[in-house]
Amino acid sequence: MILILIYLLPILFMLHEFEEMIILPPWVKKNENDLYRRFPALRSKFSFLKSPAFGITVCEEFIIISACTIATIATENILFWYVCLLAFSLHFIVHIIQFFIIRKYIPSIVSMILCLPYCIQAIGVTYRQYSFAESILLVVLSLTICITNLYLMQKVTPRIYRWITNKI
Repeated sequence: MILILIYLLPILFMLHEFEEMIILPPWVKKNENDLYRRFPALRSKFSFLKSPAFGITVCEEFIIISACTIATIATENILFWYVCLLAFSLHFIVHIIQFFIIRKYIPSIVSMILCLPYCIQAIGVTYRQYSFAESILLVVLSLTICITNLYLMQKVTPRIYRWITNKI
């Protein structure tokens, strides 16, 4: 059972990201006037979500999740995978908040609903591997890694995209 849960993480991550990658750019474009009016401080974030740099970020995150999944299978230590699972699960809180703030369909909500039972099941099966204190530390660690990585990728990927397109 645990092995199936481990293998499913990269698959469900990409299912979720496909919804965002395919639907988010046209959705932002369609709703950008309202989004810019309501959230002017996030204008650069909305531009990032419409850009090819967003796809590069998703690719990088998929590589990290896949590498952690492979490391977990190779070492039989769930720590790498568990940190990714926590980050994946906790990022749904952001989507839920976005959904309630925007008050209509947002790209990511359908796949989030499909992935949430998996996250609950996977955490339910594996959380006993760690003490309460270790679990809190791992939550903080996964959030720190996730937020730092996302911040850095939003800074770096536009440059990577410009570099790639100049080489083509």
